[in-house]
Amino acid sequence: MAWLNGTTIAMILFAIGTTALIARRDLVIKLLALGLVNSSGILFLISIRFRPQMAVPILPAPAGIPIADPLPQALVLSAIVINFAILALSLVFIMLLVERYHSTDCGRIEHAVEAEKATLESQNLAGSAPESEAQEATQ
Repeated sequence: MAWLNGTTIAMILFAIGTTALIARRDLVIKLLALGLVNSSGILFLISIRFRPQMAVPILPAPAGIPIADPLPQALVLSAIVINFAILALSLVFIMLLVERYHSTDCGRIEHAVEAEKATLESQNLAGSAPESEAQEATQ
């Protein structure tokens, strides 16, 4: 079971999340899948830089023991914060869509948006015809 490490698990989680993003139509499930993809990226970054024999960079290290690079850790912490902000903002957008269209299904929302566009276009065409006739009459 030497092949079962953090990198392999991260790749498996990435594949599951990407499959769910493509295959599922529910926006909440897509949001959870996006979180899974982001978490798999974080796990991948942590697992490729993990060395159990390295010392912590904030404590004095004994002689001969290499010190871990703090940059990947800082990048991972930044990625976690950005991931949280993206997921929170996306959840707000999903809540607004559900409030307006009463569905979390991408297909239903798409059809409702197309119907709204068609209604607006028909109203604009009906409203613009008298205006153009009035402009011609004044000239």
